Amino acid sequence: MAEGHAVARWGDALRQLIGERVDEIKVPPRWRERAEKLRGAELTVVRTHGKHLVLQFSNDWVVHTHAMQYGSWQIGPVGQQLRKEERFARLLLRTSRYEAVFFHGPVMEVLSVDELARHERFNALGPDLLHEDFSVESAIAAIRRQVGREIGDVILDQHVISGIGNIYKSEGLFLAMIHPLLPASTISHESLRSFFDELIPLMQAGRCDQGWIVTLPRDLQLEAWMRNWVYQRRGQPCFVCATKIEMIRQGDFQRTTYFCPHCQPLTEVEARGSE
Repeated sequence: MAEGHAVARWGDALRQLIGERVDEIKVPPRWRERAEKLRGAELTVVRTHGKHLVLQFSNDWVVHTHAMQYGSWQIGPVGQQLRKEERFARLLLRTSRYEAVFFHGPVMEVLSVDELARHERFNALGPDLLHEDFSVESAIAAIRRQVGREIGDVILDQHVISGIGNIYKSEGLFLAMIHPLLPASTISHESLRSFFDELIPLMQAGRCDQGWIVTLPRDLQLEAWMRNWVYQRRGQPCFVCATKIEMIRQGDFQRTTYFCPHCQPLTEVEARGSE
């Protein structure tokens, strides 16, 4: 699944098309009539919010996408060699100089500006931790209001915070030494601030780099497979204490969380610290 850093990177790349007129557009049959309204229109705004990406055009129509598990973008000059067959494209936009292709993504909608303003899913999103106006203090308050919910579940809830996916969830909790089963409302302000202080720079760095998500410092990357502290390392020794990494499933969708039971102890220390 594309995490928020990848969507932000796609948005950065798509901004080079701002001011360009749409010469050609290809979409699934359901959206073809509406898509024709975009021919000749200029791209004016590119917005990303969490895992959502919105392209707004000069005639007050927008394209809303969500890559979910399999979607990805390829943006480059006209005539670029596509890394996947064009038949897998859910959206293809061409201008005189550029083309942008959205492969496989299950969510691709052509909407009016008014329809986007009423879009329940998009407008229910929590703050995006990669936005310049993101408030760590407000995010901490929102997390601690989630009474009775495990922190490993809460930080994936896009209604609370937007942009965190499964990899950064596990890595951020490890670096902040927070056990994923701890109730979100009991975790200290200091520990939650540590979580964001560790995670946001990692995600901003990932925003600039394509390829695998790497959170492990370079001096610890002794083998090619050594990319992350805990993610997908179940049964392997922790890089800090050599305790075997464990994996649990959390939330309604039973998403996997990896953690070190020694570095991230499940104790009442956090609860006492919040009192």
